[in-house]
Amino acid sequence: MGWTHCPIEEVPEEVLAEKPPAPRKRTLATKKRDYERHLMRWGCHLDAAARAGVDPRTTRRWREEDPAFAERCDVALSIYVDRVEEEASIRASRPQFRTTWYRGRQIGHVRRLNDTMLMRLMRRLPLKPGREL
Repeated sequence: MGWTHCPIEEVPEEVLAEKPPAPRKRTLATKKRDYERHLMRWGCHLDAAARAGVDPRTTRRWREEDPAFAERCDVALSIYVDRVEEEASIRASRPQFRTTWYRGRQIGHVRRLNDTMLMRLMRRLPLKPGREL
C-alpha cells in the first residue's frame, strides 16, 4: 500500500514505525549490461567503466574471464566505429550551409563543418581487422 499522496498526519503510526527496506544492489549482469551500453555510446573502455560505476581493471578481468562478454564488447565497439564512419561519410557527402545576410539581403552561403572534432573521433577509433593506418 502506498501512502505517497496521503498527508503525513493521516499515515498510521505502525507504517511510520516500520524501517524502510534496504536499497537493492546492482547485480553483476546489470553492471555488465550498463558497461556494454556505455561502451557502445562512447567507444572507450575507460569512459564506459567510469560511467557504469566500475573499475577499468574489473572490466578487463570480465573480458578475460568471459569470452561471451568480450565478444559482446567487441560488437559494441564495432557498432561505435560504424556510427562514427557513417557520420564522417554523411558530413563528406552532404555538408551543411548557413546563409549569409547583409542589410536584409542574402549575399551568400557559408559551409559549416567541424572537421577537427570529426578527425579526433576518427583517430580514437580502434582498428578493424582489415583496416590499416
